[in-house]
Amino acid sequence: MKYSIYSKKEVITDMYIESFQKRLSKDGFEYDNENPDYVFFLGGDGTFLRAVHYFIDKIDTIKFVGLNAGTLGFFLDYNTAELDSLINDLKNENYALFEYPLLKAKIYSKKGQKTIYAVNEIRVESPFGSMICDVSIDEHYLETFSGNGLSVCTSLGSTAYNKSLGGAIVQNDLKILQISEIASIQSSVYHSLNSSLIIDGTQSICYVGQMKNLIIGFDSEYLEYRDSVVNRILINLSCKKIKLIRKTDHNYIDVLHRAFIGNKEK
Repeated sequence: MKYSIYSKKEVITDMYIESFQKRLSKDGFEYDNENPDYVFFLGGDGTFLRAVHYFIDKIDTIKFVGLNAGTLGFFLDYNTAELDSLINDLKNENYALFEYPLLKAKIYSKKGQKTIYAVNEIRVESPFGSMICDVSIDEHYLETFSGNGLSVCTSLGSTAYNKSLGGAIVQNDLKILQISEIASIQSSVYHSLNSSLIIDGTQSICYVGQMKNLIIGFDSEYLEYRDSVVNRILINLSCKKIKLIRKTDHNYIDVLHRAFIGNKEK
């Protein structure tokens, strides 16, 4: 069993990583950063997102498993004090394996075509002026949007930036896309839905227009198009999937309760 480690350096010490590697080696795991079977991410949800993008070219063959370093994480069931339990679960295959499709966007501009992937969301924003574009769902015209930008998330990303935009929380095993507006302009000239919209995950969302001075964020990554006009952006669920190892008793509602309500039990 080959593995790699991706950690949050500000939280995880070199001493802990060294101890972790010795423990893994003792149980037959072999370190291989080029072609790992498992990627252990040590930190929190942000560490997981960065690990996915680091290994994006090998994503189809990797299982991710996290050790939480302190704060609650949506993508982590184990914590750093449960190392023995985690290793035993892996050796005995006593775990639940969840697969989630990545979000994909194709960006067409004067620079050419660019494809990006995201776990949570893809944000198209114009912080230097209004973004104006036609929005279509499966080639059916929905609206002409004007405002700061648009965010499309997966069900996994519904509790992230999407929630701060007033979007709905969606159970994370549902294959959907959710589009939410960022500071839309509602006037006598421009009218948009002015509400989050959830569509089936088999559909595609398309933006068309002469979109200038854009910043396109995908999870913790971003691209700048300040010197190029973007003509078209096509967003859908990808065939690429992330594989995430969780405890067998993992329950989404329990995670939501701990994250947003508190630890008080009825």
